[in-house]
Amino acid sequence: MVFSHQSCDYVPYIAIAPNLSVSSTSLNCEVCPGREGPIAFGEDGSSHVLSYTFKIKDSQARGFSRLYSLVVVMMDRVFLINSWPFLVKHFRALIDDLQGKAECVYSRETEESKQHTSRSLRSSVSSTHGLDHLRRIRANETGRSLVELTGDGGIFRHLHRYFVFLLKAGGLRITECVLEGPPRVVADPESSGEQPGPAPSTPEALERPLSAADFRVVEEEGVCVLGSLQQVFHLMDKASFQYLATHILKGNQVIVRGNSVSLVTSLINILKNIVPEKCCQIVPFSKSYKEPFVCNFLGLSSSAEVPKHVTSSDLHVVVEIFHLGAAGRVVGGVWAGLRLGEGEGRGREDGNPCSGYRLVVVQSNSKTSEAKASVFLTRLVTLLSSEVLSDATISGGLSALKEEWMNKVKVLYKFSQMGHLEMPQKNERLTKLLHEILYVGYEDLPILQYWRAALSKEYKTHLMQAART
Repeated sequence: MVFSHQSCDYVPYIAIAPNLSVSSTSLNCEVCPGREGPIAFGEDGSSHVLSYTFKIKDSQARGFSRLYSLVVVMMDRVFLINSWPFLVKHFRALIDDLQGKAECVYSRETEESKQHTSRSLRSSVSSTHGLDHLRRIRANETGRSLVELTGDGGIFRHLHRYFVFLLKAGGLRITECVLEGPPRVVADPESSGEQPGPAPSTPEALERPLSAADFRVVEEEGVCVLGSLQQVFHLMDKASFQYLATHILKGNQVIVRGNSVSLVTSLINILKNIVPEKCCQIVPFSKSYKEPFVCNFLGLSSSAEVPKHVTSSDLHVVVEIFHLGAAGRVVGGVWAGLRLGEGEGRGREDGNPCSGYRLVVVQSNSKTSEAKASVFLTRLVTLLSSEVLSDATISGGLSALKEEWMNKVKVLYKFSQMGHLEMPQKNERLTKLLHEILYVGYEDLPILQYWRAALSKEYKTHLMQAART
């Protein structure tokens, strides 16, 4: 705000101006350490000020100079800071002009009254009054105006025109616009409000690949349905769950075998929630094995045969649903020569309609289960191990955890597309990105790379266009 006339039509600024103490603040050496130069100050509740303090030569002033300040007052701090280079540049040009004119007047006055001033000072010092009397006389003198200091009778007209130019040009140089970021990408898209379609009922429909959004649990009368990830966590031992979750997070194929369509589809429905929806391709219940390029979640009948290359591979994991016999032993199972999870289950069986079943994870004879757990998996197991959190709270915590990891995926994708990383080779830049920016380890890298499939085409297109501009 630069006033160059007597009245102002903008009432809020009239109310603000008397309370700002702008004049004393902008000229105070405690605020501007160098006494000259630009400085910004203010409060969000009132207003913000840019002040440019400068000196004008005055042969009759103490110290032979007077302090002046050009002041701009705005309500918008961001706009003021963005206008700083523009305002400081033009203020400096205006100040140079004023100081140049004042320097000419000062030099002329000094030359004309050099001898007279010297005689006056000597007589004043020798008088009984001394220097103190001289200072008191000068202190009572009225300061000369800019017209006298610069010798320019039209100086105020010049200042008025310059201020009008600053107000107009400063307002036009920056225009406010809506900033649009990249398209929103979330792990679990919100429902569109439409009613979900019916669950597939025919054998042909159950063997058809479906996306996570189209997948439905098939409910059978008299058969329990698994309802939460915490419920699944307590139907197997901790090591088996970690082994299973590691395969899911990395995008390996998960095969769920059982006699009940309801149990198989409900278990798949829960396990798919560990990863983003767009990372899931599901065959609900098949009587024959499907390759990983068809689906990464496969429901199989117990009578279906699983190829040997699948059971011995690190790229597949099989979960068997067993029914407990009268003696509490697992009934069924044809996995000779392979390691089985202990399947003992751990507590929380009260109120669990599926407590008569056990989930057994078939592990290959590899060292996958012995690898260091990822940061995501560690936090997930900690969440599920809580004995006080409800299923709804755990579900919300899992959603927040996935959203956090999706943000990490976006950062990794941007760095890789900009050519700043050489993946999957281990290098210094990648190490710094993982440890110091994303706060994860190398064991999380396969998870982040797999989750890039959840990034939409719109997001990737926007990112590349922004990089080119």
